[in-house]
Amino acid sequence: DHFYIYDNDSTPDFKKILQPYIDSNIVTYIHYPGRARQYEAYNDAFKKFRLQCRYMAFLDGDEFIFPKSKPAIAEVVDEVFGNNTSASGLGVNWRMFGSSGLEKADFTRGVLDRFTKRAKNVDQHIKTIANPRKIDFFLNPHYAMYFTGCYSVNENGKFFAGPFNEEKTAEKICINHHCLKTREEYALKVDRGSADGTRGKDYKFFENTDKNFNDEFDDAIIKYRDARRDALIGKGGGGYRNIICA
Repeated sequence: DHFYIYDNDSTPDFKKILQPYIDSNIVTYIHYPGRARQYEAYNDAFKKFRLQCRYMAFLDGDEFIFPKSKPAIAEVVDEVFGNNTSASGLGVNWRMFGSSGLEKADFTRGVLDRFTKRAKNVDQHIKTIANPRKIDFFLNPHYAMYFTGCYSVNENGKFFAGPFNEEKTAEKICINHHCLKTREEYALKVDRGSADGTRGKDYKFFENTDKNFNDEFDDAIIKYRDARRDALIGKGGGGYRNIICA
């Protein structure tokens, strides 16, 4: 229902692009300069805003949550947590999307419209949707450390720890991860370096993975995106009418 967006010196003027969303109280914008500050941003977010929201998802700009068993993300989390008061984080598996055979960037169209081919298999990596009041800290971009007696579960309510849900479940909810996009956009990503500062990537990653990330056509998230956009316009988010959605 609301986005806390940390702008780590993005170009072009990210705040200008976001201004209609900010004015409509859909986005809270935080300028967060410096090199490789992903963990710091995650920790800052849950500490500052933990009392303002029931659940927080910790995502990068190329990751899109897609609830499949319920109309809204929070409803899926409610369903998974059920009566388990110790379940404090939901680990959501990646669905890896490739270039769809595109070489050049076309910024007149959104990411979800341009890239509609993905890998056949669910990736074991997860990102986290959590009750922020039960988080202790982040030391990894994929999962949180929780207070004593709290833990992560997968979409089937089963306990697991760490960045991998080896069941690779994506029936109720998944994250469409567009880590490559076009070759042109991937080159820009390489130049920026990784968000957590732990490693660099080279062009071989694109060559070695893109051929495996274009197995199947999947545009199911488009219908969900359009429904959410219409709901936000109904809440006063009129800026959505004139902005290309992701």
